[in-house]
Amino acid sequence: MKKSAVILGAVFLAVILPLAFLTVIFFLNQNHFSFIKISREKPEEELKDNLILAPFAPADSEADDYPAESDNPAGKTAEKFPEDSLSIENRLVSWGFAKSAQRTIDTIIIHSSYDALSGNPYSLEGLIKEYRQYGVAPHYLIDRKGIIYRLVEEKNTAFHAGISQTPDGRKNVNEFSLGIEIMNTREDFPTREQYAALKELIDFLQKNHKIKYVLGHNQIAEGRKDDPWNFDWEKIKK
Repeated sequence: MKKSAVILGAVFLAVILPLAFLTVIFFLNQNHFSFIKISREKPEEELKDNLILAPFAPADSEADDYPAESDNPAGKTAEKFPEDSLSIENRLVSWGFAKSAQRTIDTIIIHSSYDALSGNPYSLEGLIKEYRQYGVAPHYLIDRKGIIYRLVEEKNTAFHAGISQTPDGRKNVNEFSLGIEIMNTREDFPTREQYAALKELIDFLQKNHKIKYVLGHNQIAEGRKDDPWNFDWEKIKK
């Protein structure tokens, strides 16, 4: 009896214990491999969960990325108004204005400006570039030959008047006005072609808006502005 017990004990030690040991090792390895697999995959899942998609940034979001005016397709076209014999060339800019939904326009402000940064004061490209540097723009610009350029759509609020006030006491003049720039220096005088184009443009605008005032920049910003320079108001009243 004792001999049989010894034999069974030896068999248990020789067979059962090694099998039990191997079983334990097997399960430990399985858990180890599973842990390794989860540990490798977890960072990737966390990356997906924490990923923030940035909105698309347009190419012209920075000032230096604005398209050159000469490359603007809109600047190549002229818009005709047969009923008034009025021709306007679009040179729409991407600065110097704020988009507006439904603003009421009842005032026209006349300005004078020229390119002070280059050797040619009457350079169209130079003047538009100067507007850009200051972050301003008129709705319309009339060059020395009387060509009318549209820089800002009438529905939008152009930054042309600055700190100003109309005769009836209203401020924030940009919000209810249209700005027209005449290309002219302090020493020169507006040309006959400019006066003719300005009068036609004002007549056209008066048909589309209930214009209450046609004023010079100096009349709404007295002491701060003195343009339009050398301007004869009688020539647009005829």
